[in-house]
Amino acid sequence: MGGSSVTNMSNNLPSSEKRKPIRRIFCLKQGIHYKRYLKEMWGLGIRPIKILNHLKMVVGEYLPDRFAQSLDSHPDVEYTEPDIRVTITEPYIGSITSLEPTLPWGVKRIQAAKTWKVTQGQKVRIAVIDTGIYNEHPAIKENYRGGVNILSPYFPPHDYNGHGTHVAGIIAGSATDLGVIGVAPRTHIYAVKAFNRKGNANLSDLLTAINWCIENKMQVVNMSFGMDKMSEVLRLAIQTAHQKGLIMVAAAGNRGLSTQIDYPARYPETIAVTSISNNDHISSFSNRGKGIDVAAPGEKIPSAWLNNTVREMSGTSMAVPHVVGTAALLLYLQKKLNPEQVRYILMQTAHKKDEEIGIIDAYKAVNLLSRI
Repeated sequence: MGGSSVTNMSNNLPSSEKRKPIRRIFCLKQGIHYKRYLKEMWGLGIRPIKILNHLKMVVGEYLPDRFAQSLDSHPDVEYTEPDIRVTITEPYIGSITSLEPTLPWGVKRIQAAKTWKVTQGQKVRIAVIDTGIYNEHPAIKENYRGGVNILSPYFPPHDYNGHGTHVAGIIAGSATDLGVIGVAPRTHIYAVKAFNRKGNANLSDLLTAINWCIENKMQVVNMSFGMDKMSEVLRLAIQTAHQKGLIMVAAAGNRGLSTQIDYPARYPETIAVTSISNNDHISSFSNRGKGIDVAAPGEKIPSAWLNNTVREMSGTSMAVPHVVGTAALLLYLQKKLNPEQVRYILMQTAHKKDEEIGIIDAYKAVNLLSRI
């Protein structure tokens, strides 16, 4: 959407809406000096909100009745995009489950426990871009290493939703007595809170989260979220992180589509994951199609929840952390693996049954890396 159309739309808004700031993302061309561009932004009536140095992006706000110049025509700007909303949606949230000292079926299915004599993902840095993490949970607190609250930077990234905590437990859970054992039970987990308690995020918050992951040298990024709309600025951010060696794993989505997966999983730089049930078939709610790399357990997965409880959840969101944990197992053994090497190992060792999409096998992946 060009700037002129934004301005024209604002003329038809009620006066109260005209005074409500509009937020937009500006991706700068290579070699542009921020100070000069920021000065010009102020002159155009745009107030910079965030400067994302690693992504070469600026998030700015302006009042629609004051801003009359085209947003896309500035010589320093490569691309500009409105700040849209992204929502986490899961098809199934089960009840609080009883505490059983058993290995979760997903961890069993990918044979992760067979690798633990060799690797438990020790000290591999995993970022969970999500609703935060309830770090006091006994299954998580040992491996929790802090993080950032993108929404309220002066507050800790506490989880008031549960989704991020559940994901973290699948990756790095370490409470045998609760039955919350993660794929990589000694990896270091970081909460990057970009989604609020309702499971909503702004695109600019996701970009800020990716920028933080680059800044803080995260090795693997769990992205258990998706959207059906293409975003050029998110694509550029994913490309930048990929070039810097971050392994980004993303959810295919839960709309049951057979030929289309969500973004950012659809970007070729991410490892795209769909969900299987415990009979090894692709889950009915899972998107599938071009761009899927691997499948992983995603139905009725027990993991950590708020207030030290355990809950079952289903969704491609639950499949992603199984792959993230497996990547951590590999990185402990060879920390210089790049994203494409990890993708290759996961796909080469994935188990194919009746489906064309292979189901990840952590044990075979670790064995292949050892042979290499």
